[in-house]
Amino acid sequence: MLSRCVPSSLRSSYSLIVARHLSLSASLAQQSKQQQVTDPIQQLFITKIREYNEKRKQTKDGLVDATPEVRKSLEDTLNKLKNAYGAESEDLLSVPKLDFKEPQIEIAIEKQAKEIIKKEMKITPEDIKKYTGPYGSWSPEYLARKEAERAEEQKKLDQKSPGVLPG
Repeated sequence: MLSRCVPSSLRSSYSLIVARHLSLSASLAQQSKQQQVTDPIQQLFITKIREYNEKRKQTKDGLVDATPEVRKSLEDTLNKLKNAYGAESEDLLSVPKLDFKEPQIEIAIEKQAKEIIKKEMKITPEDIKKYTGPYGSWSPEYLARKEAERAEEQKKLDQKSPGVLPG
């Protein structure tokens, strides 16, 4: 009945759209079922992690199922580190607390500005003529090239016939 209502050009695309929607809805239904039922190995792993966490909370140094030899070895190693690095008062098992201060950039800039201002600058009129203009205009190569361009342009203007007006 649907085939009578839908033109033939849309029938193939319509069937493709319906197939895609069905496949998406089926995969979504499977995902929700998988989230409810977990893998037994995954469940065992999670249980073991929770047991370990409980055992770790019960000990004061955080070592789970540690023998006296392991505890003595840890203590000896920490004593060696304290003696080697001079950290008598610090706890070597905790993460160090770092305190960074903001750099005083303004002071350094003011100091450099004062040094620059103290320097005496002597500018001659030749320097002003030489260094004004676009970047690179003071180089001898640039000046020679500009002079050659002006001479070539003047030569072209001289070669034009005086009786013919442009345009």
